[in-house]
Amino acid sequence: MPFRSLAVVLFLTATAVAADRPNIVVVFTDDQGYGDVGCYGAEGYQTPHLDRMAAEGMRFTDFHVAHFVCSPSRAALLTGRYPQRLGINGVFFPFTDGGLAPEELTVAELLKTAGYATGIVGKWHLGHDVQYLPTSQGFDSYYGVPYSNDMGVDGEIALAEDVVFREGLTREDYLTTVGDEIKPRNKKTGPPLLRGEETIEWPVDQTTLTKRYTEEAVGFIEEHADGPFFLYLAHTMPHIPLAASPEFAGRTERGLYGDVIEEIDWSVGCVLDALRSAGIAENTLVIFTTDNGPWLIMGDRAGSAGPLREGKASSYEGGQRVPCIAWWPGHVPAGSTCEQLVTALDLFPTAAGFAGVEVPRERPLDGFDVRGILLGQSDAESRYEDFVYARDQAIRVGDWKYRRGPIAPSQRKKIGGKKANRVVEQLFNLAEDVGEKNNLIEQYPEKAAELRARLAARKQLLAEDAQ
Repeated sequence: MPFRSLAVVLFLTATAVAADRPNIVVVFTDDQGYGDVGCYGAEGYQTPHLDRMAAEGMRFTDFHVAHFVCSPSRAALLTGRYPQRLGINGVFFPFTDGGLAPEELTVAELLKTAGYATGIVGKWHLGHDVQYLPTSQGFDSYYGVPYSNDMGVDGEIALAEDVVFREGLTREDYLTTVGDEIKPRNKKTGPPLLRGEETIEWPVDQTTLTKRYTEEAVGFIEEHADGPFFLYLAHTMPHIPLAASPEFAGRTERGLYGDVIEEIDWSVGCVLDALRSAGIAENTLVIFTTDNGPWLIMGDRAGSAGPLREGKASSYEGGQRVPCIAWWPGHVPAGSTCEQLVTALDLFPTAAGFAGVEVPRERPLDGFDVRGILLGQSDAESRYEDFVYARDQAIRVGDWKYRRGPIAPSQRKKIGGKKANRVVEQLFNLAEDVGEKNNLIEQYPEKAAELRARLAARKQLLAEDAQ
C-alpha cells in the first residue's frame, strides 16, 4: 500500500479518539542556544513569558534535536524519523531542487486523519517547489518564508496578483531569478513571503516578521478555537540577519540579539494569552524549542550554548541539545523539570498518542511516545537505548557519548591548514561532564570500542533505509 494512501486507513482507526483530544502548538525558533532563555541562564535580556511557561509547565534539561542544521532538524521533527533515513543531511537553498519527499508522512498529515485543522506560520525550509510546500505536506494553511532569511529567491514560485515588491525590486527582477540565471544581486536579497503557494511580498520586511507571524498564529487559534487543531509556529529568528520591530529594537543590554529574543518571548506570551482568552488553555499542549544550537561564529549576533560545548553545525552537545518547555495547564505538572533524554523525534508518536491515532508501521519511527513523561507519571522513563547524532558523527548510550567527527569549530581557525579538518575520536561521560571537556577514550578503551561498533551498525541501518 502506498504510504500516503494510508490516510483512509488511519481515518478509520481514529474512531476511538477521545472527545477531549488536545490541540497541539509547537513553537520552533531558529538557531536559539541552550542558554538563550531566562530559566536556562540567559543574561542581558529577559524572557518573562517563557519563564512563566516553564513555571507553569515542564522544563527539559536533556532535550535534543536530530540534527545541527535547519532542514534535516525540521524534517525529523515533522516525521519522527532520523534525517539519515530521509536522505536529508544538509540545507536546502533557493537554487537547489528537492525537499521532504511527498511520500513521507508528516505529523500534520497524521493529525488531519483525526479531524485536526492544521496550520503553519513561519519558516518551512523543506523544499520550495509546489510538491514540497506545506500545503502538499498536510497543512491546511501556510504563511511564512520558504527557507532561511539570509537567502534570496527562486523566481519559479508563483506570484500573487497583489504581490508587494520592496527595496526597488521589480517583477522582472523576480522572474529572472531562476536556476543558473539568478542575478548576483538577487541571491541574498532576502526570501519571499508566501501565503499558501504564492509569493505575496519580496523581499520580506524582516523587521515586522516576528510580529506578523504572531498575529497570524493568534488568528489561527481564534478561528479554530473549537478544535482540535495543530499549529506549527516556526519563527525565522534568531537566525541572521537579525531584525526586530520598532517596539523591541534597542531595548536590551545584549544588543540586537537580545531584542530579537525578547520579541520572540513576547510572541509566546501572545500565543498563550490567546489560548487563555479562548478558554482552551486546559485543552492545549504547547511545546517550545528550537532547531539547533547557536551559530557561534556570528559573534555578538549569535546566542549562547550555556554550559555546553560548541553550537550549530557541531555534533558536540551545544549543536543539538537545546531548550525545551512543555505547557498544558492541569496536565503537565507545573514547575517540573525533566532530566531524561527526550528528543524532537518524539513529537510524531506523542501527538499520535494524544490524538488517538494508530502510528503506521510501514516505515520505522525513531522517536517514542512520551505522554507519560509529559504528564508527570512517576514510572515514565526514556525509552532511548541509544541516540545517533547528525551525520552519524556520535552516539549516546546512557550517560556515555562516543564521538568521531571534526575538531571543534572554535578550534579550526586557531589551528589552520589541513590539520583544521582532521577527525578526532572522543569519549565523554555526560553525567559528569556535560561540557565535554574531558576525553576519556584512553581511560575506557573497551567502552569506546563498544560504542564505536554500535555507531557503525546504526549508521549502516539508517543508510539502508534511506536507499
